[in-house]
Amino acid sequence: MKKLFKYFKPELTIAILGIIFVGVSAFIELYQIQLMAEIIDVGIANANFTIILNVGLKMMGLALLGLLFGMIGLIFPSQASNNFALRLREEVFAKIQTYSIKNMSEFKSSSLVTRLTNDINFLQRAVMMSLRMLVRAPVFLVSTVVLTYLTSPELSLVMFGAVFILSIIFFLVVRQGFPRFMKLQDQIDKMNRKIQESLMNIRVIKSFVREEDENKTFKKENEDLYEVSVHANILMTIMNPALIAAINFATIVVVYVSGHLIVDYGLIQLGDLLVFVNYLRFTMFSMLMITHVLMMLSRSKASIVRINQILETDSDISSDPDTENKNIEEGHIVFDNVSFQYYKEAECILSELNFEIKPGENVGIIGSTGSGKSTLIHLLARLIDVTEGRILLDGTDIRDMDLKKLREQFGFVPQHNVLFSGTVAENLRLGNKDASLEELKKATKAADIYDYLMGEPDQFESVVQQGGSNFSGGQKQRLSIARALVTDPKILVLDDSTSALDAATEARVKESLDKLYSDITIINVAQKISSIIDSDNILVLDQGKIVGQGTHDELIKDCHVYQEIYDSQMEKGELE
Repeated sequence: MKKLFKYFKPELTIAILGIIFVGVSAFIELYQIQLMAEIIDVGIANANFTIILNVGLKMMGLALLGLLFGMIGLIFPSQASNNFALRLREEVFAKIQTYSIKNMSEFKSSSLVTRLTNDINFLQRAVMMSLRMLVRAPVFLVSTVVLTYLTSPELSLVMFGAVFILSIIFFLVVRQGFPRFMKLQDQIDKMNRKIQESLMNIRVIKSFVREEDENKTFKKENEDLYEVSVHANILMTIMNPALIAAINFATIVVVYVSGHLIVDYGLIQLGDLLVFVNYLRFTMFSMLMITHVLMMLSRSKASIVRINQILETDSDISSDPDTENKNIEEGHIVFDNVSFQYYKEAECILSELNFEIKPGENVGIIGSTGSGKSTLIHLLARLIDVTEGRILLDGTDIRDMDLKKLREQFGFVPQHNVLFSGTVAENLRLGNKDASLEELKKATKAADIYDYLMGEPDQFESVVQQGGSNFSGGQKQRLSIARALVTDPKILVLDDSTSALDAATEARVKESLDKLYSDITIINVAQKISSIIDSDNILVLDQGKIVGQGTHDELIKDCHVYQEIYDSQMEKGELE
């Protein structure tokens, strides 16, 4: 919790004020019990209605004051805990945004969602409960124990015995809490992952008529969560019966002993008995409150561990303060003996790549599935870092360049096209918030989506539903290409970004790019030879290595792998 204190520190003032109000409210409640004893022992015993009325009015005034203090004591801790959660959530989200692809592979997206929501929400509740109960309950516990001893040392022995027994029970309960709640949070991760997968792939599930199988799988995850939850929360169910049993048993003993003290010895009065019984209940319930808070803190410890895992995981890719903050002037790219592997023990994804991409050149990259094509372009924008070798951009190692400035020079069109909820214009301006309407028109014309948008009632203000579900695959690809062009990139990277386009549309996109963006460097990763057949230079990858390089005509003659790809696509009619 110490590491997270900095997010709570700005709220320290109102937290302390809240603690003061909660403490005062608790003392008011305790004092009212003494006033009740005065009514019984003095007012009722002497049939003095004036005392009863005066003390009663005093109790009413204190009750209203206690209500006011209690409300303030609730508002301040609530505000402090909410602001704490707000800052922490923003910090965790910002931290996740800095992660590289390699970092993201260490966490499941469902787990990150759970940590940002469930874990932080629980920490918020734990802080609020701690600010209220960890003041109120100890005040009650210490005060009532002292006051019961002052009221009757003989009866206080009963209180001490009940407190001792309950303390042992509650200690054992809290001790067992942490590992169970850690397991509970992990199971929530699994449940969220299952829900996320099912919702994201609902079309696939329906097309294969897998609804019943998905329901069975979800039922299994749900039952596992139920069992873990019961196993964790059953500890709480032990405390309430133990408390009630202790209160009832202690009350019986107190009444029995006090009967002798009142009747046989006259050591205490009837009002003292009432005070003692109320103090006994306050003591027991204060112990229950403390234990509830300790259980919450035990569970929050699991959440703290999970949150700290995010905050303590630094991105393996970052910019040094002394890196060069300069724009790319030409877009001249050199891969110098580049190799990459995710982990030291893992097999190399890419091995000893050496090639050059000249400014304004149109380069195609092709190879079988898993040959490392997407990894290559991820290296180029430092979404991941090379393991060996270096990548030069206009003669500078990209690791010596400012990361933000480096990525601003690229227009990326990912393999899996993603549109965000909002409007078409908002999506197009994702990388360039200040893009003019003319820039949007130019980019959409180059991507051959302009005419379609102009045919829509709202044109650039057309609504984009979640994930772009109201657009076809080809339309999403063309919008993604246009979005990359709006950034006015020096280098445009297309990662199999025309796979959903028919031959005629793809040809129009290529022609428009050559006409409207003739000065930019284009790197086109493709599965189909038809998409890169007219490239200035084609790189052929196989098992992470470059096995061929040249124009289409040169590769058909000299590259065996390229010939195999060409022949297989000819048989399927993909090159017709």
